[in-house]
Amino acid sequence: MKDLEFFRNATLGQYVDSHSRVHALAPLTKYLGLFALAAPALASRPAYAALAVMALGLLVALAAKVRPAFLLRGLKPALPALALIMALQVLLSWPGDESAVLLRLGPIDVTLAELANSARIAARLAALMVTLGLFTATASESQIVHGIEDILSPLSRLGIPAHRLALVVGIAFRFIPILAGEAELIVKAQASRGADFGSGTRNPVRRVKAWLPVLVPLMLRALERSESLVEAMEARGYSGGLRSRLASYPVGSGEKALRAGLVLFAVVSVILVSRAPSPFGTWL
Repeated sequence: MKDLEFFRNATLGQYVDSHSRVHALAPLTKYLGLFALAAPALASRPAYAALAVMALGLLVALAAKVRPAFLLRGLKPALPALALIMALQVLLSWPGDESAVLLRLGPIDVTLAELANSARIAARLAALMVTLGLFTATASESQIVHGIEDILSPLSRLGIPAHRLALVVGIAFRFIPILAGEAELIVKAQASRGADFGSGTRNPVRRVKAWLPVLVPLMLRALERSESLVEAMEARGYSGGLRSRLASYPVGSGEKALRAGLVLFAVVSVILVSRAPSPFGTWL
C-alpha cells in the first residue's frame, strides 16, 4: 500500500506553521522570494545550476524551520511524468545534434545531447517543485490570496478583477492536497476490490492503462468539491466585489530592503545561470 499513498507526498499546498521569521514576512515579500528562486531555476542552462538553486531553496527551508525531507518528498509524485519527458528526449532526435553517441538501441541512438537535455529538465523540475513547496509551506491560503491582490492591485484600475484572480490562485493551491487525498481514497478502494495498478509489471503501457479508471471518479469528486465550494460561497453572500481585509501586514524598512535584495538577486542570478559554463561541453 505504500505505492498508493499520495497525500503524504503532496507537499504543494500544505502549510507548515513553524513561527519562523520567514513565516512572518508579508505575502508580497514571499512572492518576491518565490520569483527570486524560480526565475534562475527555469533560466539555468547547465543542470548543476538548477541543482544549486534547489540547494539554496533547501537552505531557506532550514531557516524557515521546514524539513528539507518534507520538500524532497514532494518530488515522488512527479517521477512518472519526469520519466516520460526524459524518454521523449531520447526517442525524438534533435536537429543538428552532432554530439557523441553513447549507446545504440536498434534504431535509437542515445547521444550526449539527449542525456544533457534530460538532466537539465529533471534538475529544473526538481528545483521548481522544491521552490513551490517551500512557498506554500511558508504562506497560508489567505496570504497567497492577499499576495496576488497586492501584485495585481495597480492593474485593478484597468478593470482587471484582482481579487477574483487571487481567489482562483488560492483555491488552486488548496485543491492540490485535497485531490491527492481523494485520489488515494479512490485507488485504495479499488485495490481492496481486486484492482491491479500494474505493481507486478514493468510494462509502462500496462501501468498507464491500469491508472486510467482512476481519472473518471477523481474528476467527479473534483467537480463535487467545486460545487460544494460554490454553494458555500453563495450561501455566505460572496459576490466577487471589493472586500476588506481582516489581516494587516506591516512592512518595516528591513523588509523593504529585503524586497529590493530579492529583485536584485533574481536579476543577477538569471544572468549568471544562463551563462554558466559547463565542464562537459556546450551540450551540458
